[in-house]
Amino acid sequence: MPLNKNKVLVVGMDGLRFDRLVALAPPVLSSLMATGAYGTSRLPYGEAAVPGAAPRTESPGEVVPKAPEPPAAGRVIRSRTDSGPGWSSIATGAWPDKHGVVDNSFTSPQFTKFPDFLSRAKNARPDLVTAAFLSWAALGEHNAFGPAIDHRMVLDGYALTWTAADRQIADAAERHLAETGPDLAFVYLGDTDEVAHALGPHCPEYAAALHAQDAYLGRLLDAVRGRPGESWTVLVTTDHGHVDEGGHGGTSAEERTVFVIANRLGADLGGRPLAEPRLVDVGPTALALLGVPLDPAWELDGTPLFNSW
Repeated sequence: MPLNKNKVLVVGMDGLRFDRLVALAPPVLSSLMATGAYGTSRLPYGEAAVPGAAPRTESPGEVVPKAPEPPAAGRVIRSRTDSGPGWSSIATGAWPDKHGVVDNSFTSPQFTKFPDFLSRAKNARPDLVTAAFLSWAALGEHNAFGPAIDHRMVLDGYALTWTAADRQIADAAERHLAETGPDLAFVYLGDTDEVAHALGPHCPEYAAALHAQDAYLGRLLDAVRGRPGESWTVLVTTDHGHVDEGGHGGTSAEERTVFVIANRLGADLGGRPLAEPRLVDVGPTALALLGVPLDPAWELDGTPLFNSW
């Protein structure tokens, strides 16, 4: 009997605080944690709240002024804990001092040198089929997830409302996964971040947004579970956290704590711990699971969390 074909689904939930995830216990994410592997780490960057120089980001697309450069002392990663740097780090497998995105302005991105992991997979193995679904338009407009991806859907959460954009993204991704079964797919959902900016991560509306995204995730998993002859790994992550009153960009533990959940559907790892999984490890892990070797010339900061299950 032939072996199942390995495939990978990466789902990003913007501004999702891990302690709130644990406390609110959404059923799909909780099940993935219980039967998979997961862990947290802290972003190696963030800017101190210098009065008048580095206010917290009040909305995910806001362009904010940069704090003064710190004194050079080895490798200094000067970046805000914003969505632009976070998702660019997830996409590229490199930290902001390499990919060039240090806030939400995307002023000097280096995505030609550091393309996203779906584009790297396609370049390395043209036979692989890739797909990305994004409700934050900036990720497509600035090519954090670039045009080499086979199927790319980009919506504007500001124009549609984030609730509506996430719903449309989830609907389209569910259909595409069920009908096409790409080898590597990325799905971005943003309403948790929008709600946290407006009301903080402890409000009922944040819980509702998380449970809605959890239900979308469940539908995506059902879509790939219904495809015979395929072995799917799902990776779920976020780009940053939030302070209790809402907002991010700074250096607090709440803003800098991120997580990665990994699960091979159909297997039970019993909630195995991952030792400080970093955002930059997500792409290399997906590539390793698809058998794409990492080239040292890529100068990635990330490494695979595991090469196989």
